[in-house]
Amino acid sequence: MMNCSKKENTNLNTPYVISKKDILTNISNKPRDKNIPPPPPIPGWLAYGTNTFIIDTDSKIYYFQRNKIGRICINGRFDTIPYFIDLQPKDLIEIPNNAISDFVKLNYKDDFRNLTFISSKLDTLKSENYFVLVKAIESSLKENDFYFIRRTTQEEDTVLKYKKNNISYYSEEIKWDKNRITFPFIKPILKPQQTP
Repeated sequence: MMNCSKKENTNLNTPYVISKKDILTNISNKPRDKNIPPPPPIPGWLAYGTNTFIIDTDSKIYYFQRNKIGRICINGRFDTIPYFIDLQPKDLIEIPNNAISDFVKLNYKDDFRNLTFISSKLDTLKSENYFVLVKAIESSLKENDFYFIRRTTQEEDTVLKYKKNNISYYSEEIKWDKNRITFPFIKPILKPQQTP
């Protein structure tokens, strides 16, 4: 008799471990040409993209959207520490578990480039919500759209904490770790000098 046991598909729902991957590397399932180098790390001013999904420790998914991203041209050295974007608790939308696919389809735009980040508070992603989210994103990608997986930023962690605990949030009162967040330089407004 021949053994006709079914082989299990090991690629289906395989946990994704962020620390074992190149952080901020495109994780599209399309095979990569070995002669083409991987994309460079994302600069700090671009750490959020147009669509950002945050997967919390309890597998709940939150979402926020930003302005469209134009052409990305990187040359020279740049800082990869995420910029402060003044994210607010009201900007985070909790996505119901049974609506993840529909939510992605409704919020992906055809009229501009979608640059998506999945950020996680955990290093290993293995929840069903994560796999549903990735499948929905991959089915919505168009030419020149990308998605990346990374750890959550200090700002995302902080704002999510205030959102979940329903606490008033004032970013200027937070003791930010300046090694983990960059505050863009704001040129002071100078008052015109009066002549005597």
